[in-house]
Amino acid sequence: MPPTVTHKLAQLDLVLFSGGLDSSTLGAQLLASGRQPELLFVDYGQRSRAAERRSSRTIAARWGCRLAELSVEGLYPRKGEISGRNALLVHAALAHRPHAPGLHLGIHAGSGYRDCSPAFVELMQRSLDLHTDGAMRLSAPFIGMSKAELVVLARGAGVPFELTHSCEVSDEPCRRCRSCRDREALDVR
Repeated sequence: MPPTVTHKLAQLDLVLFSGGLDSSTLGAQLLASGRQPELLFVDYGQRSRAAERRSSRTIAARWGCRLAELSVEGLYPRKGEISGRNALLVHAALAHRPHAPGLHLGIHAGSGYRDCSPAFVELMQRSLDLHTDGAMRLSAPFIGMSKAELVVLARGAGVPFELTHSCEVSDEPCRRCRSCRDREALDVR
């Protein structure tokens, strides 16, 4: 990559981006505030990776954002909570762009997952501080919000719901996983 492009990228915040409702809301908010982030999609072997990749690419193109894609080989996640998933994503983003000023994560309250908690955010910030001498800030602005509150925020931010994919187990909505049930209960279409 030419030095000028590398320099410009170093100034962009990075959003961990799955093409789902939460990360799309985060991206839309950053754009609305006048910031142009780089979006980062990570394929870690998740069952819904093809649909997530498609959504990520489509939304990034609509917004005019750069989308980087990383693959982590050899993982075969099971259904439900994937231990260490968000830690893996945070550290993959760190390895991808160690000089990004900000790293944004769309986790929210109410999921019950350990890696969607204030304690997790604090732990990851300590890790980023160690690796970047405090230069990279981790942002998780929805950490105190419920999914219902996040959906209200998404509607106000103009998130293209029809382009997002949130199923945890399939490239097609399964209608059984927590994410599919949340979307149905909150009338997200």
